[in-house]
Amino acid sequence: MNNCRQDIMNYAHSQPYFGLRDLYDYLEKDCNSTITRKTISWYLTQLVESGELQRLSRGKYAVAFRQQFQIIPTEEQHKLIKDLNQKWPYAHFCIYNGSIISPLQHHISANNITYIETEREAIVAVFNYLRDNGKVAYLQPTRQLISNYIDLSQPAIFVKPLITESPIQECGGIFVPTLEKLLVDLQKDKDFFYLQELEGFHIFQNALSLYAVNISRLFRYADRRGIKDEVKAIIETINSYD
Repeated sequence: MNNCRQDIMNYAHSQPYFGLRDLYDYLEKDCNSTITRKTISWYLTQLVESGELQRLSRGKYAVAFRQQFQIIPTEEQHKLIKDLNQKWPYAHFCIYNGSIISPLQHHISANNITYIETEREAIVAVFNYLRDNGKVAYLQPTRQLISNYIDLSQPAIFVKPLITESPIQECGGIFVPTLEKLLVDLQKDKDFFYLQELEGFHIFQNALSLYAVNISRLFRYADRRGIKDEVKAIIETINSYD
């Protein structure tokens, strides 16, 4: 029985996350085990309770040492959102700085852009207000505009629509993206073109190896943004690596 427990942990350490079926196939094929799914479920419960594994979502597990991805808003961001909330008290705002992406990158690139997301109906008004108050702001900038005219290492504000039902979280009284939202947006949004394709794959790989990722939330938001199959393919490729 102790060998089975160790086999489970060996497999867990080789995967960003795993499900019961993945684990069952591994034990059956690679460990020549005749253990039942019911017994595996019992072991998983014991390992979660002992703190060795963590349950990411229903039926999904990972080694428990992965840390939580945290975004700590700056004082300047607090002031900016306070100002916008006073101007548009019924709007919702999500804010973060591009520097939070650096820990996820394979090839680190400077990004000092402040991203402000709000309802699509309000983005033009918010953009005009920021520009009228002396801010260097851009409204949903295109790839061409960024490539030719915007230095991402210099402070500026990108105003973008906040997708309904986005997975955001409150931190210090203002809303910031969850890791799951950030991963999907990096893969989807045109202004993150330089972080997609191979670099995007590495970002997912680093996120899954370093941080706790709620897979159900990730897939749900990816589905909402129309790239669920793409995100699932990335995850499956990462999971196929030993």
